[in-house]
Amino acid sequence: MNRPELIQRLKPLFDEVLSLKKKDTPVSIPILFELAALGSNERPEKPGPLKKRIHRRYLRLCRLQEELGQLDLKKAKTNVSFEDYMFSRIDFSRYREIDEKNYATLFFDGIEDFDEAFYKKNLGIGKEELQALIEKSYKKTNGTYALKWENPLILSVMRSLEISLDDIPLFSAEEIEEEQKRLGSFTGKPPLEALYPLLVKRLDNISVAHEDGMITKLFVSSAGELSGIFQPGGKPWTRILIPAASISYSPGLESPN
Repeated sequence: MNRPELIQRLKPLFDEVLSLKKKDTPVSIPILFELAALGSNERPEKPGPLKKRIHRRYLRLCRLQEELGQLDLKKAKTNVSFEDYMFSRIDFSRYREIDEKNYATLFFDGIEDFDEAFYKKNLGIGKEELQALIEKSYKKTNGTYALKWENPLILSVMRSLEISLDDIPLFSAEEIEEEQKRLGSFTGKPPLEALYPLLVKRLDNISVAHEDGMITKLFVSSAGELSGIFQPGGKPWTRILIPAASISYSPGLESPN
């Protein structure tokens, strides 16, 4: 399916979604609205969930690029492994006080970028327990969040949320299915079949501007995966945002290529 055909196939759905938004209809379909807005002159007043998720991935890459740029391997001792040298260079003091915006972006909203298995495997606690730990460990004061006390667990938690790349897909078929149910309950129309892979492909060649002016370009590979070319610190990083294995195709539906 070429791009004009794809756009034409999605047009009735997107037109309906945008019309509901303009009427301020009380139906929560933020991902569908954001995707619909991408192909129109409609521009949301605030970034939607997809742009926010992409931006959080960009911020983590910026942090990684910053750390890599500060490494001086000449100073590493010959009897110390690269992993141990990297760990020795981590500035955990940065988690003693975090500005309100960064806290909300990476350490509140950012919790949703990882699944339960990630938290159990890397931190030994579940998502709800982790969120409670952060909330009780920090106190908001004059636009910043100050750490009440330091311990290895909270430092590991904050480090993981700020720098890990083991995130879940940018958006899932389950999220789209749920939004279609909400839309259908309001309009009375049945959901479109095999919508998820079409929406993934719709993001091909879409660019996302970040707050610092850098641009991330999305593309769908020949294997069907959605990837993004990020530019943290002006250095190109290509990341898979939705693996091909996460996309299920209905019989007869052409895979993105």
